[in-house]
Amino acid sequence: MNIKSLILGSAAAIVAVGSAQAADLPVAEPVDYVRVCDAYGAGYFFIPGTDTCLKISGEVLLKVHTNGFHQNLARSQHLYDFDTETNLTFTAREETEMGTLSAVIELDDIGETTGGSGTAIDKAYLQLGGFYAGLTDSLIEFNGGQAYDDFDTSHGDLNAIGYKMDLGNGVTAAIALEEYAIGISQTVAGSAITGFIDDGAGGGTAGDGIQNGGEVSITSPTTTVYTVGRSAPSLAASLAVEQGWGSVAVGASLFQVRYADPTISTDYGYTIGGDASFNVMEALTLTMGAGYSLGAPAPVGSVAAAAGTLNSSWEVSGGLVYAFADNFDFKVGAGYYSFNDRTAVNNDLNRWGVSVGALYTPIKNLEIEGKVGYQKVDFSNTYTANTGIRDWDDVAAELTIKRTF
Repeated sequence: MNIKSLILGSAAAIVAVGSAQAADLPVAEPVDYVRVCDAYGAGYFFIPGTDTCLKISGEVLLKVHTNGFHQNLARSQHLYDFDTETNLTFTAREETEMGTLSAVIELDDIGETTGGSGTAIDKAYLQLGGFYAGLTDSLIEFNGGQAYDDFDTSHGDLNAIGYKMDLGNGVTAAIALEEYAIGISQTVAGSAITGFIDDGAGGGTAGDGIQNGGEVSITSPTTTVYTVGRSAPSLAASLAVEQGWGSVAVGASLFQVRYADPTISTDYGYTIGGDASFNVMEALTLTMGAGYSLGAPAPVGSVAAAAGTLNSSWEVSGGLVYAFADNFDFKVGAGYYSFNDRTAVNNDLNRWGVSVGALYTPIKNLEIEGKVGYQKVDFSNTYTANTGIRDWDDVAAELTIKRTF
């Protein structure tokens, strides 16, 4: 064997051994890196292994505020509070042959307390094209106030099934079945009944023990029924337009009002309202809102309704926002609320208020807001005489520091 053959044979042997060892080594799986999803704006990324885009956002907020706007603030209650609030929102979206499929879950802390009190689902809904279903804002959400915006027309967050349609040129329309209904608590008068009672005494006189044949007329105590279940959803609809000059939205809702007394037929109330925002000039924005409700829920301290009648209320609010700089807004607001109690005791009330506030954004995603407000409540004379609750007025102040992401 010549030297050349020896070298070639040795090289072949080394390659064979190397190949055998390489075959025994573990093979790394390809890494599925998180990819940015730019189809729905900033902040979305693809969930690995899927076509679903996910965005995680939220806020942490510290609020220092006085406990103003109370008609009877007891000495045992705090005059001010430090509250920490949190929010965490997950938004998932993907394209399908039927349109964009979305799901939103919004988690908030329960209450506004110093130590926190757990987490609750504030919103949770799905949307396919214009169709939506779940826990979300009612179509009846109107407010024109600024700073202390306590004079809104709102049915709040609720379960709903609805459809929103984009009509073009900034115009949208919506219709929904919403889980909104009012149960009227009523005082049911007691009635005299005849029955037997064993009082342990003898003698055979009326009221003595049943073993002695005693008999007595008993009057059942007065009972207040606090809850009445709903039996039908409300029907809500809205129409909105948003363009360069500002925006306008109007809406209405027809809902059920049931009474604790089953002999009283169910009533149907309604709410109508709207709000608007106008860009008066480059730095100045005018906002306004108003609403009316027949079958309005009663304010604290007032009865809900007389048998077979519906209360009513209306409110109006407005405000101005002036941008002194890109990161500094000054706000003023005012509002008025009137509640008409249609019961015999006439527990009417009127409330009005004014407020000022300033919003400063020193850096991106950090907001510092301060506000001061004054409110006054006037009750009817009958209400004051019957209940002892007096008219009141109060001043409140609040400082908020919020970081969003």
